[in-house]
Amino acid sequence: MKVLVAPLRACFLILVYVFCAAAQIPSPKDVLGFMPGDDRKLASWAQVVDYFKKLDAASDRIRFEEIGKSTMGAPFVFATISSPENLKNLAKYSEINKKLADPRKLRSRDMQPAPEVSAAAVQRLIKDGKTIVLITFGIHSTEVGSYLSSMLVAHELASSNAPRIKKILDETIILLVPSLRSYIVKVTLKFSTDSIDNSEF
Repeated sequence: MKVLVAPLRACFLILVYVFCAAAQIPSPKDVLGFMPGDDRKLASWAQVVDYFKKLDAASDRIRFEEIGKSTMGAPFVFATISSPENLKNLAKYSEINKKLADPRKLRSRDMQPAPEVSAAAVQRLIKDGKTIVLITFGIHSTEVGSYLSSMLVAHELASSNAPRIKKILDETIILLVPSLRSYIVKVTLKFSTDSIDNSEF
């Protein structure tokens, strides 16, 4: 009986650690004060960006970046989501993907196949690489569910330890863009707020 105590204690401590780690990752409701999808509730673009920044700070599965500004000066952002190990090797997987995406990178200057590149080598690149998935959310002005759902998707990927989520994180690198047109979020939010104030929404 005593032999089983130490392993059971270790398992218990691991479970406590996992649950505590998940609890520290903020949900959209923790940051916004409401759940995306709640009636008459929309998040501003600043709130969306703030949520992803907090998610980035809390989870080792996410890297959040601003890669520029929109035409109206708002941050243009995206999140890279994958397993911690994959994120540590992003440069490697990026290089593999570049070679597979552009056959010219697998050829020598005289356009003959490079000596070191064979069908077997290409298969090795495929095996060593990861599937890269680009998900773009908000585009159209009145389709508010799309940019709001980006936070729900990111939260599940950052916090869940379900086998299917772990499999996704291990096998893919997800590039998640909360909205391609952040100014539309601002315009729609103002319209809906004005309508609610005037009891028309």
